Amino acid sequence: VADALSSSSTRGLNVATIVVLVLALLSSLLSSGFTCTNAVSNPYQTFLGAVGVYTWNSVCGVLILIAMILFPVNVEGNSLSEELAHGCSTSLQTHLGSKHSYGYSYWIMLLVIFLNAASLIIIYFYDHASYSKKKEQERPIENAPKDVILF
Repeated sequence: VADALSSSSTRGLNVATIVVLVLALLSSLLSSGFTCTNAVSNPYQTFLGAVGVYTWNSVCGVLILIAMILFPVNVEGNSLSEELAHGCSTSLQTHLGSKHSYGYSYWIMLLVIFLNAASLIIIYFYDHASYSKKKEQERPIENAPKDVILF
């Protein structure tokens, strides 16, 4: 009974991790689509603008972080490395002191989180700079020299 319960929870966590990664991929594709739309056109102050890119980059980053938490919880909580070692080993030796090692594909997800954060920061500063420039252009008389105002 305990083995079936463990297998059920392992399967559930595997499916949850895969679903979260697929949702992260979809949100990343939406963010890329909105970014390409912004590069070609200028959808100002709509969901297709900076707000959409903020939203989908944030969603992707959070989902990747959830997947990075779910995967080690599943592997270490259910001793999947030891189970894999028992399945691959032909001898009946015990695998005491085995450790879990995550490959580059796991750590690339951390890079994805950092790139999402970097793009959010870049968009914020670009949006803030263009907003400041727009505010300066709305009040040209305040910044103009007094000689020009007299004419």
